[in-house]
Amino acid sequence: MKIIFSPSKSMNFKDANKTCNKLNIRFLDSTNILINNLKNLNSEELSKLMKIKGKKLENVINFYKNFEISSTQEAIYSYNGISFKQLELKKYNTDQLNYLNSNLIILSALYGVVRPLDCIKEYRLDMTMKLLKDQTLYNFWKDKIKDYFDEDELVINLASKEFSKMVSKPMINIDFKEYKNGNYKSISSYSKKGRGMMLNFMIKNRITNIEKIKEFNLEGYKLNPTLSDEFNFIFTR
Repeated sequence: MKIIFSPSKSMNFKDANKTCNKLNIRFLDSTNILINNLKNLNSEELSKLMKIKGKKLENVINFYKNFEISSTQEAIYSYNGISFKQLELKKYNTDQLNYLNSNLIILSALYGVVRPLDCIKEYRLDMTMKLLKDQTLYNFWKDKIKDYFDEDELVINLASKEFSKMVSKPMINIDFKEYKNGNYKSISSYSKKGRGMMLNFMIKNRITNIEKIKEFNLEGYKLNPTLSDEFNFIFTR
């Protein structure tokens, strides 16, 4: 079983430890192609590509200008978004950490697939950005991602639509919806938190049976049988 998860734009490398001294990722050659393309962009082109300016733009320029000499850190400690903040990393025991590293896949526009303990560098790149002239980033990663997963491997989708589109195989999709004005709606910030809570729940209980996922019952969320089906588990509150 593999659990796919989205990265976050927010990253924290201020406390980068010394256990990583270089990039340790599966698709290094592909990543280097993207890095070279990014380095060839001037500030105006980079600003247009990423729709950023000011301090954010300066930071991104520095990411890629100094990429080879920048700090490296295990991926699971590098992302700092809402979903990742739900993980109780400091409380996991050895078995739970082993489950995390064996089952979790963080999808990335720059790295393709990232395991929790893979050593990565700080970056900013979304799948929707038109970096390459001859193809989208989805097409760039399509075959590599497809070959990464075993054909009969069960995949639990805790990623956003932007990143789950990288995986072209049947999955168990998990979503969180809020009851508002007579309808159930997905609200981005709550959905991100819910996905992080679900991942934390699966790690703590080392879940390998999908029926156990349906037992998730935290912060008012419960499985909604009416909205759910065999491949879509919808939790509502």
